[in-house]
Amino acid sequence: MAFSADKAQADQMLGWLFLGDAEYWSPTKADVRTLQSGLPAYLQENKSAFYMTDAAVWEQLDEYNSQYVGIVLEGRKVIYASYLCRIGEDTNWKENFIFVADGGACYFKFKFDTSTGEFFDLLVNGEA
Repeated sequence: MAFSADKAQADQMLGWLFLGDAEYWSPTKADVRTLQSGLPAYLQENKSAFYMTDAAVWEQLDEYNSQYVGIVLEGRKVIYASYLCRIGEDTNWKENFIFVADGGACYFKFKFDTSTGEFFDLLVNGEA
């Protein structure tokens, strides 16, 4: 689910993460497809980040819900992506950005630079 710049701005979706006046932009379907096509290789290259699980996360991406927010960082259009494998039935993840602090490899986030195709800042949740 890619959020529009207007929705991200109105909700200040990433205001807690990027202090100050965040500038948002709307990722296109093509942007998201490009990200998704390169994601399995990126996750496999960084599999040590998923140290708490034996699962090959990159082979199970169809089991995850994903959220994408476009944000401008240092003049670059970046997609902040959040992947969630478990969401409560009453959670409206298509309308609201979901932040989960624990849960292990079931939840991970990263950034994707649309101009260079670079993935960076992978963060896999820990377990409480």
